[in-house]
Amino acid sequence: MKEHAKNLALEELRVLAALMVLGVHAGQKAGLGGITAVGAQGVTLFFILSGYLTAASLERHPDPRTYYKRRAARILPLYWLVLVLRYLYDAVRYLASGMTAAQVFTGPCGPGYLRYVFFLQLWLPSDDWMLWNNRNVLWTMSSFAFFYLIAPLLARLCRRFWGAMACLLVCLAGKGMLGSWVERSLAGWPASADISEFSARIPPMTLYCFLFGMAAFAALREGRQYLYGAFCLLLPALFGFERCAYEGVFTVLVLLAAQAPGGLWPSAAAGRPGRALRFLSAGSFWLYLAHPMVLDLLPNGRTGWLWFAVVLAVCLTVCYALYALAVRHLEARFRPQG
Repeated sequence: MKEHAKNLALEELRVLAALMVLGVHAGQKAGLGGITAVGAQGVTLFFILSGYLTAASLERHPDPRTYYKRRAARILPLYWLVLVLRYLYDAVRYLASGMTAAQVFTGPCGPGYLRYVFFLQLWLPSDDWMLWNNRNVLWTMSSFAFFYLIAPLLARLCRRFWGAMACLLVCLAGKGMLGSWVERSLAGWPASADISEFSARIPPMTLYCFLFGMAAFAALREGRQYLYGAFCLLLPALFGFERCAYEGVFTVLVLLAAQAPGGLWPSAAAGRPGRALRFLSAGSFWLYLAHPMVLDLLPNGRTGWLWFAVVLAVCLTVCYALYALAVRHLEARFRPQG
């Protein structure tokens, strides 16, 4: 984001998160899903980074109207562009498969697609998880939208470190009960609804990740980063490293990155490597949203590390080429001035 362009370490973490998500999907495409599955945790890193950066943004621009305007300009044009492209691609694909127009436009490309337009995909259960809740791997956008909507309120609650810690602990303590209640309430849905997955990913269940990031900002502002870092590393041990392990490590990385704005190569910050990193970071959200469509266009049936490398290279090349040629100009048109 523009206000954090000088912090190359945060830019590096954003690029890392996007590459992790791309890596797990490329691994699935190449038959290496089990080996590359850890890449799915890139979503967690994105959530924590968003929590930190949003808290920092609201500290500088506390007026909610300014904040919402900036968030909308960053998220909506690219997200809706991806939705339009996905819709057109799916319509052509389903029609080519032999479905009639009536079947396509009352079924997979029917009014139900609007749930994605309004970020409702993880608020409304369905009888087809992959079609209506996670199409194009877009389940996370419900969580982002929910967090950004309530972030000004959360920023007030988390302005002080201990207030942020209280919010985080309440969220951690309540998420298990909430998930169990949702799963019990929807127990009658068919297996295709994947209710266990749905209940684990509804926006209130992922809110704690954003709070990890907001608490990191409060800790740094009050000089309590070492205390908070120790908490983040000790918390997983209390759960036998079955919960919060990645969240703890990623939060510590954010704390370190915020204190080392030059990144891994501080001397390169003003040079070509620094400019290249900023370009990669600026396009990371587009890469995150668009790469599943590129994967869909690649042939199936091939496996192995060589094909994995090819898939990665193609996705990166296509997504960043489109970003350089068109998408970043679209972003610039909607970017608030000043």
